[in-house]
Amino acid sequence: MKERIKVYLYNKTVKEIDMTDFAYISEDIFSDRTDIVKVVLPEGVEEIGNNAFENCVRLEEVVFPSSLKKIGAEAFVDCINLRKVNVGQSVDVDVSAFKGCYNL
Repeated sequence: MKERIKVYLYNKTVKEIDMTDFAYISEDIFSDRTDIVKVVLPEGVEEIGNNAFENCVRLEEVVFPSSLKKIGAEAFVDCINLRKVNVGQSVDVDVSAFKGCYNL
């Protein structure tokens, strides 16, 4: 079975998203979504684009795969409730990736 992005929503539902190419999470793909509380990215994701999760104000947790290599500029900017991330030491994280995430 193909891996999927798992998105946990505020109303306690889970959405699984199929993408043809998991290597890159494109810019702005989930920005301004106020219903997302948790995201689990599958193995194979190598890069998260700029502003991919910008202003996801209810987002509390992101589970990154070991395949992740880069997190772009302001990827999680202003995710004010983000509390739990585990980014590997070898991941290239832009200095502004978590700007405004005061609970980290």
